[in-house]
Amino acid sequence: MIQKVELNDENMKLIERIVIRLSSQGNEEIFHVLSKLFPEAKTMRLRSMAEDLAEKRDNRLSEFLGLVEIEPVDTSVFESLSSADQDEQILSARGEWKPTKFELTITCARTPLKEFFDECKSITCEACITNRLTAFKPWDLFLQRVDQRRVDLCKNCGMILGKRDNIVMRNERMLYTCHYCGHKGWNPAK
Repeated sequence: MIQKVELNDENMKLIERIVIRLSSQGNEEIFHVLSKLFPEAKTMRLRSMAEDLAEKRDNRLSEFLGLVEIEPVDTSVFESLSSADQDEQILSARGEWKPTKFELTITCARTPLKEFFDECKSITCEACITNRLTAFKPWDLFLQRVDQRRVDLCKNCGMILGKRDNIVMRNERMLYTCHYCGHKGWNPAK
C-alpha cells in the first residue's frame, strides 16, 4: 500500500533506523531501495538522496525527512527496512544490522577443454556456464561463511526469526522456537 507517513515520535525512530541502514550501502544499492520505497518520486530527487546517503553527508537525515514528508511511501518496504515488523527482542539483541556474508566458489566439474586449450586451464568460461546450467549440475560448489552469523536466523532452516517465533532473551542468549521448522535452539545475543 502506498501512502503518506506521519512524522510522529514512533515513526521518527523508524526513519532514523532506515537512514542508518542505508548509509552503509553503495550509491546504486541505495538508489534501488529508494525507488522501491518511494515509487512515485522523481528519479533525480532519489539519485540526489542516494548520493547524500552514500557519502554520509551531515544533512542526510533532514533531507530524508523532507522526502518522507513530501512523497508517499510503500508501507510494506518501509516496515521491512525499519524492522517495524520485527520483534523488539531481536532488535535489541542485534547490535547493528549486518547480513551474513558468504563466499561461493564454483569449479567446473567437466574439464575436457581445460586439457587441450591454455586459455581454458584456469577459468570457467561464460558459454560453458550458460550451456550446462539447466541441463545438469556441472559444478562442485564450496560455500564458506566469512563473517559471523546473524543473530536472527534459525540454525536449522535459515529462516529469519520474527514475531511469529517464540523468542526469549536469557543471559546473553536468544532462545527461540522457529515457526517454520519447529527447531528449538539459541544464538548468542551480542
